[in-house]
Amino acid sequence: MKKTKGILDIIKYLLVYGLLLVTPVTIIAVIEVVSDHLKGGTMDSEAVWQTPYMTTGLLVGTLLCIAVFLWRRWAALNLGKIRRSDLAMVILMSLLLFLGWCFPEDFLNRLIDIPDKLTAEDYDNLTGGIVGLIDTGIMTPVAEEILCRGAILGALLRLMPRRPWIAIVIQALIFGLIHMNPVQIVFGTLYGVMLGWLAWRTSSLLPGIVVHVANNSSVLLLPDAFDESLAKLNTPMTITALVVSFAILVLGFRWFQKKYRFIAE
Repeated sequence: MKKTKGILDIIKYLLVYGLLLVTPVTIIAVIEVVSDHLKGGTMDSEAVWQTPYMTTGLLVGTLLCIAVFLWRRWAALNLGKIRRSDLAMVILMSLLLFLGWCFPEDFLNRLIDIPDKLTAEDYDNLTGGIVGLIDTGIMTPVAEEILCRGAILGALLRLMPRRPWIAIVIQALIFGLIHMNPVQIVFGTLYGVMLGWLAWRTSSLLPGIVVHVANNSSVLLLPDAFDESLAKLNTPMTITALVVSFAILVLGFRWFQKKYRFIAE
């Protein structure tokens, strides 16, 4: 009975999240198409996504997800085991983990060359302008952390309290799959393992939110030339960057492991 309820809860979280996310966008799309047809136009789905109102709809949907999940207490935004006096250090070490992860992820992405369903035009339509930056760079990471590391991981840990790693991997797989894009499924899953471990270790969504916001915002704010320069590094520089990155990752993980080791016991 407990397992059935836990599984049904996870399904409920995903359905509610998806419904809240797409409803504002769908309403805006319908209004746009109807209005265009009344004026004698022939707006298609691609044209709808290019209207400036769609990013606003996405932001509204994201905010609805955050509000409903917190209101229903399916997840909580609190410090967990993090003391207020340690807050600055936790944020710093979370940013360190983000920095350590960046180059290895970029290197693996170029090495494996996983297909990306999002075209440059689609990406610009979803993330363009200040509204797109706020949604994709800040609010979407918060919403996804609340869903995956808050509600879903919480439900899984209640189902399998003695097998936290299984719970962490499962929520990471769900996190990757909800992006429905091959490259995001692969790297989202890997990223989800790290973020899930942080949430489990600290009993807080804060470290994951810091890492997630830093990741999404950097993708939006850093110029394309920066990514191109990484791709042009010679072999010795690439090896050096990978070694330094892994050293930073180890340092970050070890800090969280030692600081919050009592949570795992």
